[in-house]
Amino acid sequence: MPASAPRSRRSPNAPANPEDAAVRSLGIQKVAFVALAINALLTVGQIVIGLFAGAFSLVADAAHTLSDLVTDALVLVAGRHSASPADLRHPYGHARIETVTSMLLGLVLAGVGFGFLWSSGVRLQHMGNLPALHPAALAMAVFTLAAKEGMFRYILASSRRLKAPMLETNAWHARSDAASSLVVAAGIGGSLAGYPFLE
Repeated sequence: MPASAPRSRRSPNAPANPEDAAVRSLGIQKVAFVALAINALLTVGQIVIGLFAGAFSLVADAAHTLSDLVTDALVLVAGRHSASPADLRHPYGHARIETVTSMLLGLVLAGVGFGFLWSSGVRLQHMGNLPALHPAALAMAVFTLAAKEGMFRYILASSRRLKAPMLETNAWHARSDAASSLVVAAGIGGSLAGYPFLE
């Protein structure tokens, strides 16, 4: 008696209709691509302006934004493969790749946060070597803050529309970036006002 094919168990958020799953997958990929493009532009801008303006905090924030490129790429790949149908190696389908990606996003976020704190602590020990800041650093920090907050709102709305928890995790990653950019902007503003230890 031939063995019966394993029944597919879908994720609670995965559409039952393969066509709907494909549309959802394309929607997730589109959101990830938009986030990837914005983060790439922000990374370049933060590094260039940060080096020009002598703002270490802006360059450190660029490293944070660079990590977003990695997570955006993970979301893009996961969005592409999560709609794939069940096969012999994946009898329950590929939807669970979104859960694994959400976990990886959380780990990256924790790691970047630790690195940011560590580099800031090292910086505080060498206050005498801090260069003078250029006001362009503050403008870039404020622009980054606005862009990150806009990304958060766009990705969060998309996650709810597409019922994609993975996107919601990435949205909160963008919100954490907005928070760090707010701290950077405040530090640069304080430094320009005569309190260099804030930067």
